[in-house]
Amino acid sequence: MANTVYNNIVLENKVKDFLDTKLNMSQFYTHDDSLTENAGMKKVINVYDAVGNVQDLLEGEGNTTEVEISFTPVEYTASTVQGKFSITDEAIMKDPMSLDTGLAKLSAQIVNNINSKFVTELGKATLTATYPTTGVDFNSIVDGLALVGEDDTNYNLFINPAQRAQLRKNLKDTLQYVEAFARTGYIGSVSGVNVYTSDLVPADTAFLFNISAVTVFTKKDIEVEVERIANTRNNIFYGRVVNVVANTDLGKCVKLTKSVA
Repeated sequence: MANTVYNNIVLENKVKDFLDTKLNMSQFYTHDDSLTENAGMKKVINVYDAVGNVQDLLEGEGNTTEVEISFTPVEYTASTVQGKFSITDEAIMKDPMSLDTGLAKLSAQIVNNINSKFVTELGKATLTATYPTTGVDFNSIVDGLALVGEDDTNYNLFINPAQRAQLRKNLKDTLQYVEAFARTGYIGSVSGVNVYTSDLVPADTAFLFNISAVTVFTKKDIEVEVERIANTRNNIFYGRVVNVVANTDLGKCVKLTKSVA
């Protein structure tokens, strides 16, 4: 009886290609692989804050207040993000597209998991501003940038699809399209801020952030494992990554919310 011709290496590489492509999110966060060098699954992030101000003093007077700093340690535990997809040799022979579709869905779900954590960390921003009921506009973006200090370069704005039409109407000619920043979800730039649309952004909310706001600490990089059950000719694909997604600089992220009419 003839054996079914099946190249396991080709399929494994196909999974790897899907995952590498989908997980290329480096333009939005800082990547850190220090967890791979140390034992343990935990990462402690110190969230710093400072209060106090300077004073105008007369001769002989001294400060009655001073600048004070504090920090709150936040502990994160590295989690394993894993997806599973199985398909038989017969299914592949009947419809080769079923394999590509399954692998694409596997990688997309891993991406959705990481992206969801990324947006959750942006939502922890302590710098907040509002935008009018008519939608995000030029003034609200500029006001948001004013909160981050003197270095307001290399910032991105995340909005949801429901806000897209309003933003385009409000910005009109101030929304410029720069080909150098052409990526999925990119709709233009305003005041040096690149604007992107994402379904993961909550309703009536927008995030203005620098790539240093969120860091992805990788414990184990993309790993692909293929299990074959020879007797039933079933091929099981696993895609996984182990990491921690954390807000590491609250001063580089502004949460914009819709003002109450």
